[in-house]
Amino acid sequence: MHLDIRHLILLSCLLVTQAITPSCNHLENSELRMARRQLSALKKRQNLYNYAPNSYDYFVSHNQYPATINIYKDEELLRLAQKNCCIVICLAQQRGRLYVNGQIAADWPVSTGIQGRATPTGNFSIREKRESYASNRYGKILDKDGKCVNGDADAFSDSVPEGGRFIGSPMPYWMRLTGDGVGMHIGKVRAGHRLSHGCIRTPREMALELYRLTSVGTRVTISEDIEEQFPARQALATGIEQNSIEKRINELEKKIYDLWMKQDLAEQSRN
Repeated sequence: MHLDIRHLILLSCLLVTQAITPSCNHLENSELRMARRQLSALKKRQNLYNYAPNSYDYFVSHNQYPATINIYKDEELLRLAQKNCCIVICLAQQRGRLYVNGQIAADWPVSTGIQGRATPTGNFSIREKRESYASNRYGKILDKDGKCVNGDADAFSDSVPEGGRFIGSPMPYWMRLTGDGVGMHIGKVRAGHRLSHGCIRTPREMALELYRLTSVGTRVTISEDIEEQFPARQALATGIEQNSIEKRINELEKKIYDLWMKQDLAEQSRN
């Protein structure tokens, strides 16, 4: 729970007051003193890891990774991507990663298949690329007057009313991976959430980049778990720890503020 700006200003003033008037420490109750000691220890732990700000380790250890909408790019590696690149889609993290010469050139959020329409795992390659494409299976059904009667239609199983028609869902910048219609394309993405009928939805910015860099034959691996070659495992563990520390720091700052105010009100009532 984050404090609002008023609470933060008051807490800062209280901490400064404590620093310049140590003789008042005897007024603090034991719970408040314990909370302060815990806060001090956590802030020291928070500063243990210092990755270079533009590095991939820094990206992974920050931003609430992997559930972040943020995209990582290494422009120098991206310039080499057409020569030797491959793509890994990690379903557990809902992240896509572009490897160039074994290094991470890009990392972005994806939204893959929901339960019952899961994205297949395995080793694939891009079979086809089309800037403008629409699904021949999933989309919406309109009646004869053009009114949508089924916004999540499956053309293989849902009937079209007389005089109506089926309109396939648009899949711009389509990169086909399987013969039965699974591919990567521009689509709505919610970080950490599976939303599609099996395809790999990709943010527009990254889909355009991938379309430009890849070719028919580019290797794509879809795995349920983190790939073995993932280079930032330590940074990922650090990020999880740091997120937990940050949450606890916010809780303690709120607790210290509440305890101080409670103590201050009690002293005022005695006076």
